[in-house]
Amino acid sequence: MQKSRPGELRDWGDVQFFLAVARSGSFSEAGRLLGTNQSTVGRRIQEFERRLGAKLFDRHSRGMRLSPAGKLIFSQAADMEASAAGIERQLAGADSEMHGVVRISLTEGLATLWLPPKLVEFQREHPHIMIETLVKDRVVDLGMREADIAIRFARPTEPKLVARKVGTMELHLFATEQYLRVFGSPESIDDLYRHRLVDHTALHLNPAWAPWSDLVARHNAIVYRSNSSASVVSAVQIGMGIGLLPLYVEELDARFVRLPVDPKCNADIWLVSHEETNRGARIRAVIDHIALLFEQDRARWFSRKPGANRPGALPLDVRRMA
Repeated sequence: MQKSRPGELRDWGDVQFFLAVARSGSFSEAGRLLGTNQSTVGRRIQEFERRLGAKLFDRHSRGMRLSPAGKLIFSQAADMEASAAGIERQLAGADSEMHGVVRISLTEGLATLWLPPKLVEFQREHPHIMIETLVKDRVVDLGMREADIAIRFARPTEPKLVARKVGTMELHLFATEQYLRVFGSPESIDDLYRHRLVDHTALHLNPAWAPWSDLVARHNAIVYRSNSSASVVSAVQIGMGIGLLPLYVEELDARFVRLPVDPKCNADIWLVSHEETNRGARIRAVIDHIALLFEQDRARWFSRKPGANRPGALPLDVRRMA
């Protein structure tokens, strides 16, 4: 076996490890991003430095910092990464095979509560396609193949992304009959301040849900808080308090009661893909199926219609409650 010469780059994986550490600033976070452990990252970086004959990182109190040599090669390494992603996109776009993995980036609520039960028929028709859902607290980069498809609540502006509006996500205030028997139902805007709220912190990241964020900021009876959609739904479901939830929770449990206060929290739903990969057979099949699912559920859950709220619904205008 031929030995590598000092300064010779022989393994593309080394560059991936280098970029992950450079961007995250730590071996542990790089390991999380790469799906491995901290010791493996450290070993790979040490071997990479040995082969290159240069120190790439300096340790400091907050983690790892690029050395002068590391800074010298960072932009070229990023260019290599972009070129590799371009090759993957072209191959994915030309792929005519109906087997393999299709990765979908979406919110936890859709990934946990809405999508899985609707994929059974698709899996029966395409048993060799594995769908992987990615729940992230950030917008994934489809150009870098972090995912093949994304479901977003804002229209993308990145070049080469193709976006199709598939509906509107409308959130409403829900409680259970158990909660309402004990605490009653809010009959006015001011009544909300006399009730217990369950807060979903992930909602505060999107301007579309600003009325809820404003209400929570002024409320002194937040009894439960989580960044997990499933946890928030569970808390409301057992009667802890009132929560802001998607309309499709009504299908999960008949005990959920939509309250007569309209928070006016709604956002368009966009099905997003990359123009260089969405022509691949398996990716196209998943895109078309998800679009069909939204169309089938549009009238019940994903359509914002004037006057569609329950009679007597009261708008949640937090300015009146300040």
